[in-house]
Amino acid sequence: MNLRPHKTLEKDGVLALELTEGEFSGIIFSYGKVSFDEDSQQDKLKVNFQYEVHDDKNLAYDKVAFEKELGDFLMELIVWGTEQNNIVYTGGTDENREVDPIELDSQ
Repeated sequence: MNLRPHKTLEKDGVLALELTEGEFSGIIFSYGKVSFDEDSQQDKLKVNFQYEVHDDKNLAYDKVAFEKELGDFLMELIVWGTEQNNIVYTGGTDENREVDPIELDSQ
């Protein structure tokens, strides 16, 4: 899988990303809360996310197109992280968990 060209940097004390090619090249942003909501009537899963733009280089851009780009990029990051077994959940609570996690013996 090829992730969209980007670089990772720290901006305003958070881990941020900068898109390095295309229409939104140079925009520095970070993702916030990500949630997945099931639409059982259409048998689909909707991804919702928050983001913050730290520097837009004063570019004039279409917010709807930008948010679609961020959503597509987020899905690439999630798939890549899952494939690499390198995805981390931070913060929040697991309100639906009824038991403690099970640790597998990896012998």
